[in-house]
Amino acid sequence: MKNTNARIAAISLSLLLAAGALNGCSGSEVASETGVLSESETESISQEETQAESQEETDSRTVLDSQGNEVVIPNEITKAAPAIGAFAQMTEMLTEGDGKIVAAATKNISDYFKEVFPDYVESNPNNYDAGSVEDLIAAGAQVAYGPSSVYSDEQLAQLEDAGIAFVAIDNITTVDGMCQAFSIIGDILGEEEAERAQEFVEYYQNSISDSRERTSDLTEDERKTILNLNYAAGAYSTTNSQDICHEYMTAAGAVNVAADYVGEAAGTALAVDREQIVAWNPEIIIVGSNEGKDAILSDSALSGITAVKNGDVYVVPTGIYRWNVRSGEGAMMTPWLGTIVYPDKFSDVDMKQIVKDFFGNFYNYELDEAGVEKVLAGE
Repeated sequence: MKNTNARIAAISLSLLLAAGALNGCSGSEVASETGVLSESETESISQEETQAESQEETDSRTVLDSQGNEVVIPNEITKAAPAIGAFAQMTEMLTEGDGKIVAAATKNISDYFKEVFPDYVESNPNNYDAGSVEDLIAAGAQVAYGPSSVYSDEQLAQLEDAGIAFVAIDNITTVDGMCQAFSIIGDILGEEEAERAQEFVEYYQNSISDSRERTSDLTEDERKTILNLNYAAGAYSTTNSQDICHEYMTAAGAVNVAADYVGEAAGTALAVDREQIVAWNPEIIIVGSNEGKDAILSDSALSGITAVKNGDVYVVPTGIYRWNVRSGEGAMMTPWLGTIVYPDKFSDVDMKQIVKDFFGNFYNYELDEAGVEKVLAGE
């Protein structure tokens, strides 16, 4: 019985193979009917995978973050999410009001920002905040970028799951770091934006180097002392050599009296008491607001300071962003400081024209005389 069954099985298999041959089918094609892929099916799948990979490569590209890590982003970026206010300003500068911002650090977006860049109101009508993963998803953001500290590991995982790329830009406490940030953001946004980023970097670096050259022959005794002082709720804070303002001040030929100061953190600055300010006795004080200037000049504890006695307390200019912090407008900070600290060496520098040209060239926004004066007054 067993032999009979074996013969029947052999005959059945012979007939099956013969039928396959008559139908022009190979043994491998017959095998596919039992769940094994044929050669033609394997080739077809391989071609489909290759096409899919090719399409993926066409739809995406890589950029480098500030640490040199490769990040895959969509090839064309139309929905960007700068995670800090300064990067929103940079993005608008580089896109020339092309409406690519769909989420931002909304607490840092002023009414003046919206006036100068009306496209922002159109591209982010729901006021989506870049600090919220839910908002980023709702906005349809393709990429977010900012300091790595902005998002927790859990949030970064959520962004990855949602298909939103994140590019870390951490080194923004020096001019070189800011130039790198501009270049990275330009690379993220596209070829034209990358070209504009390089144009701005050249402008920024030339501004710094020009100020350094003008003050390079000063002796140590000739260099004036300066203090970057902030005021809020009756308390003062300052910045040391780790802040970008230190580079602006030294490039303008001044000596930062707080360069080596170590104090308790007060936001992005360092808390400082009146006794320390008096001990430093700076010849010039720059402050972030008119309120701060009034507070300093009316503070009896500071009345004996050289800067206060001589009325050399100046409000830092403010356009979209204050000039003494990490923003594109910092490119105008050193020549402005130079006109204050060493007016003879910067006598040919017309700050009104510099401001007007900056807004026109980089913001596509025409400032009238009143607008220029408002910026320079820090209002």
